[in-house]
Amino acid sequence: MKKIIGLGFGLLFFMSSANAIDFGIGAKAGVTGVGLDLTVGLTETVNLRLAAARVDIDDEEETVSVGDSGSEADIDAELEFDFGSNAILLDWHVFNGGFRVSAGMFRHTGGVDFSGQLLGNIVVDGQPLATDDLGSIDGEVKLSDSYQPYLGIGWGRGAGGKGGFSFSIDLGVALLDPDVDLEANVNTGGTNSLNQAELDSRLAELESDAEDDLDDLEVWPVLALGVNYAF
Repeated sequence: MKKIIGLGFGLLFFMSSANAIDFGIGAKAGVTGVGLDLTVGLTETVNLRLAAARVDIDDEEETVSVGDSGSEADIDAELEFDFGSNAILLDWHVFNGGFRVSAGMFRHTGGVDFSGQLLGNIVVDGQPLATDDLGSIDGEVKLSDSYQPYLGIGWGRGAGGKGGFSFSIDLGVALLDPDVDLEANVNTGGTNSLNQAELDSRLAELESDAEDDLDDLEVWPVLALGVNYAF
């Protein structure tokens, strides 16, 4: 939320110093959260748009299944969700009206932090891992580490022109690059007498398996509704 407030102050500064520039501001809500847009007119039909959104979700308890097929067990985890996005877009108002085609770079800044406990013995990459081999497992799932391509369509008043208020909508898809990071400390004297290096190796395999499971998230649907004002 601090980033969005910062963007808001940036918009006010921009408004005070942009007398000769066609621009617009907007508020929106969608699948990536609540946020703000800043639009600058580049030509009569093409706008540059900077967007940011964020939403925080209450912690939840979930059970996650891990391990090789046929030798799986559950991790009882406490999950903390955090979703948001930043985008740099070019909007082409095809018919010099409200309808637009948007393309640019989109970064999903959200993810999930979790802490959990393994509830059963498992096999990871053919090697056993018992509940008493490690303590709690901490981890982070990032939906994207970098800006990825975005393509979409929408509706909204372009910067300049007649100006005024209008409703806005964005519908598109963004590519993601999910990343999983797991950490745990070995329990000395566990069933398999692991050292930390061996445990880290097993966790790296679990990370790889989890990232493979997140492949379905590499294409993320984007939907946002809002209101904007063009100057």
